[in-house]
Amino acid sequence: MPEDRMMPNDALRLFFLAIEEVMGKDGMKAALRGAKLDQYIDHYPPKNLDRGVRFGEYATAEQAVEDFYGSRGARAMLLRVGRATFNYGMKEQSAVLGLAGQALKVMPLPATAKMKLLLEQMAGAANKTLNQPTRVEETADAFLFVVDFCMCQFRPQHQNPCCFVTVGALSEAIKWLTEKNFTIQEITCMNLGADACRYRIPKTPE
Repeated sequence: MPEDRMMPNDALRLFFLAIEEVMGKDGMKAALRGAKLDQYIDHYPPKNLDRGVRFGEYATAEQAVEDFYGSRGARAMLLRVGRATFNYGMKEQSAVLGLAGQALKVMPLPATAKMKLLLEQMAGAANKTLNQPTRVEETADAFLFVVDFCMCQFRPQHQNPCCFVTVGALSEAIKWLTEKNFTIQEITCMNLGADACRYRIPKTPE
């Protein structure tokens, strides 16, 4: 297992708020107990960007949600958590996402150019604010959002790519920008031994 990394307090706080929105307060408390993160029950990390929490704690909480719902039911719930994480980030801490309100949406650019700019801004925030090495690559028909250090490394090994929270967050980000639904897939996963987690974002909607 790799050495753990620190992340901003507010990244974990926003994640906890998103889980609570999906599972309710009691479900969130059960998830935190299951994750052995009892210290955060009714005491979420503070709302600041100090690097005071660990990727491993985020991973443990994510796994606790999966354990709560079972592997089959967890996918839909974690996608919802990811979408909620993006929305909380937009509302409360845009620095976590690297986005400044509505400005990007109204730029007079083609949709694909705005998508690329959005993904590059999110990758930049991941590098600068989240302490998570991330980059964007491009092919003829898709963008690849490439995460070079993912919290999934601190979860038990899965049979398939398991970073549904990130898939949900990227899906909500692209929908927010374009007002259309895009089928985003995780095509390589560090949990399965890949060198990075790669998310394919097609340039055309569903």
